[in-house]
Amino acid sequence: MRIISLILLLLFGSCHQKSVNDYDSLNEAEKEELSNWFDTISEERFLQPSAVHRAYKDSALILQPNNVDIRQRLSYSYKKVGEHIKAMEVLNKAVEIDISNGKSNALEYRAWTLLYYYRDYEGAVRDVDLIEKITNNFYNSCWGEPCGLIKGQALYKLGNYKEAIERFKMVTAEEEALGFDGNFLVSFYTGRCYAELGEYNKAIGHFEASLGSVKKFTEAYFQLGLVYEKLDDQKMATENFNLAKKYIKYSMNEPYIERFDEVFEYMIDRKLAKSSDNN
Repeated sequence: MRIISLILLLLFGSCHQKSVNDYDSLNEAEKEELSNWFDTISEERFLQPSAVHRAYKDSALILQPNNVDIRQRLSYSYKKVGEHIKAMEVLNKAVEIDISNGKSNALEYRAWTLLYYYRDYEGAVRDVDLIEKITNNFYNSCWGEPCGLIKGQALYKLGNYKEAIERFKMVTAEEEALGFDGNFLVSFYTGRCYAELGEYNKAIGHFEASLGSVKKFTEAYFQLGLVYEKLDDQKMATENFNLAKKYIKYSMNEPYIERFDEVFEYMIDRKLAKSSDNN
């Protein structure tokens, strides 16, 4: 009943979560219950980027300061309104708490974030290495993607192509052992590394492998076109640029991130125009 009374006070009294002075009198179970109430209300009643959403999350954390899940989700809100310094401050605290408890969940999200949002490639590599150390496991998931893919892409962007290729090989071997039938992004970025190294035949093989599971993969066709240009095979280059154009609506765009090597229609049109001029 005391928790119900406190919630009613919040709803119909002063309403500002930080004006309630009764927190210290609550036992741990009551604090957890009230904290979960604040957290649930923030998710169900208010848009994630809103200041009210963050205010309720703050109240939840006053009661459960070591709740990593609530703290991590608070960081999403700051990130969505462009307050990136604050977002990382909150996320870093969540990571610190997680690591102190021998866990890596928040760290896995941070590795993904550092790669795709902040282009902090050294940071992404560091975090994946730490994840593997904490879990004593090579194959982990970073926000829905293999952490090895995250590290491999970071190494690729750092120009460490051979090291990236070795990392992609490790991911492929592990996924094959788990019964997965290929990872088109691993194949694609392996191809990108070989292309950067000038090993074009190997690059072609990996781009074609990426098309094995995703037939309408615009980026793979575009990269194949670029490789065939390097090999002075204009016929094959044009053929692949046309396929890239055909499947442009299936480009590897994401609702929240822009992937590396994403292709846009104007890029394909420039290549096709150049091909037409050469003919």
